[in-house]
Amino acid sequence: AELARLSGDAAPQTTSDFEAAVLASPNSSYTWIRYMAWLLGLGESDKARAVAQRALDTIHFREEGEKFNVWVALLNLEAHFGGESPAAKEASLMAVFQKALPYCNQKKLYMALLGILDKGGFGELSATTLKTMCKKFSGSAKVWLRAMEAALKSPSTAGQGATEGVKPLMDRALAALPRRKHIKVITGAALLELRQGSPERGRGILEGVLRNYPKRLDLWSLYIDQEVKLGDTERTRALFERATSLPLGARKMKFLFKRWLEWEKGAGDDASVAHVKSRAMEFVERIKG
Repeated sequence: AELARLSGDAAPQTTSDFEAAVLASPNSSYTWIRYMAWLLGLGESDKARAVAQRALDTIHFREEGEKFNVWVALLNLEAHFGGESPAAKEASLMAVFQKALPYCNQKKLYMALLGILDKGGFGELSATTLKTMCKKFSGSAKVWLRAMEAALKSPSTAGQGATEGVKPLMDRALAALPRRKHIKVITGAALLELRQGSPERGRGILEGVLRNYPKRLDLWSLYIDQEVKLGDTERTRALFERATSLPLGARKMKFLFKRWLEWEKGAGDDASVAHVKSRAMEFVERIKG
């Protein structure tokens, strides 16, 4: 109800309006952040900081998500209004970050900081922060994948050659991560290469994991999806042929043949559609014995 009121015709427009709103919803980070944004729009950055501190003091300690939202809003404030020079903004931003750390989920806060640094063009600080994260949260696949994404966007900043792609970081991640997270990080690395780096490197990573897990339908499906998106008809068809030639169970084969048939109806011709139907019938006859 408060959200609707704030976004509608009755949205606060004066200090009194906002004071009444935060009094009515003291645990709503949305309401406090709207108050901060309004003050920033008036050029009152110090008053916006004061409102943020009031919010942190007022919001109930069990409302961790609401408090976290305010901390992130305060970090954004410092990134934009923390000083005249980039160095001053960095200093005020990091001061707030260090202040927030004891009160927040640290990995979540680091990830939020990284997003702010990337959007704000703090390239060097972003790279330094990411290196710290890889050491501090070496057991997090999400952090390693974020580092790989950064490496593809800026190889020199990440300390990698343009031809290496994500592999050096992927190898480091696999050495640090528990085995149960290996497939997650390998497939994530492959997707990053396919979408943002080198499709050939991405294919090489997926081929490697499929050699170790040839019956993983989710891996085949992911690989096929990417080739479909890349628009390479011959590669996509070859993947369907390979996957449906494996000794998989009836349920998995039914899924693959159905997908293949649907794809051929859009990308192929009458002959290719007939071929899929023929292959599917062969499989059905074979399992009937």
